[in-house]
Amino acid sequence: MKTNLKNHLMDLSSDMGLTTRSLQSSLSLRDQPFIYEVRDFDGNRYRHCGSQKDADNHVMRNPGFTWEKVYLSPPPKTVDVDSVTLPPDPQLPESQAQPLNL
Repeated sequence: MKTNLKNHLMDLSSDMGLTTRSLQSSLSLRDQPFIYEVRDFDGNRYRHCGSQKDADNHVMRNPGFTWEKVYLSPPPKTVDVDSVTLPPDPQLPESQAQPLNL
C-alpha cells in the first residue's frame, strides 16, 4: 500500500491555495461569531446554544422545535471608556493598609 507523501498544506500552484481580496470578504462570514437559536412550535425563541450538538439535543427532545444559526455582530475594535473619580465614601472607615513601595 502506497502512502501519499504530498504535503498537507496547499502549494502556490493549487486551485484552492490562495484567494483574492474580493473572495476574502465572503470567506470571513465563516469566521464571524455565531450562536444556535432554538425555536419552539410558534417560532418563539426557546434557548440559545453555543454548539450545534446542544441545539440538536433540544430539537430531538422537543418535537416541532427547530434551530437556526444566528451570526452576531463583530465586537468593536476599540472601546472608549470615560473615567470618573469619585470622592471617598464618608460612611467607610479609614483604610489601615500600608502604601506599596515598588
